[in-house]
Amino acid sequence: MEQTGRVQGKDGHGGRRRLPSPALILSMLALFVALGGTATALKGKFSVKRDDIAPRAVDAGKIKLGAVNGNHLADKAVGAWKLKLGATAYTLGESSTTSTVPVDLGGPSATVKVPEGGMVAIQAEAAMRATGSNAARVYLYEPSMIPTPVMIHRSESNEFQLRVSTPGVGAADGVTSRVRGGWIVMPAPAGTKTFQLRYSTSGGTAIFKDRALRVAVIR
Repeated sequence: MEQTGRVQGKDGHGGRRRLPSPALILSMLALFVALGGTATALKGKFSVKRDDIAPRAVDAGKIKLGAVNGNHLADKAVGAWKLKLGATAYTLGESSTTSTVPVDLGGPSATVKVPEGGMVAIQAEAAMRATGSNAARVYLYEPSMIPTPVMIHRSESNEFQLRVSTPGVGAADGVTSRVRGGWIVMPAPAGTKTFQLRYSTSGGTAIFKDRALRVAVIR
């Protein structure tokens, strides 16, 4: 005789099939999702930290232009000394002077921020010439560190001659080769420092062009 609602077991005995309850199905589904998911809740509201983000998961290309500004950064998150640790400035056009004391001919001028205990390295160059039997002269100036300009280049050539700064003996004249040039290194008090080149002549007229000033902070 056919038995409705029963199945034949391995032992030959019939038994009623029992289906899982809806509650059990939902709980199993929740368990699978929990085991297979990759997101983990972070402690606290808005508590995402650097270690919560995979390396290179967020780069500049994934941030909308203007979406992040100073108001979105925590106080002191980016210190002033992490910025402006190097500067390079150029003044390419010709300028001339008849002054026998150092004067400003429009730069170049380079500004850096020096941390406590830091030093600065400076390199400068210019093409220069003087009329007659005179000398064209270039000076380094910084109002708080070098209030009295110090000569770093000098040329008596009537044709444009490249002069590059160099440390040590003979530094006041500079050198005519970039290979022989070097950086002038000195300690600097903490704060914003603006270095500038200034110019003079021993007589007649001094002409300058292709001037460059490079300043780097050494921490």
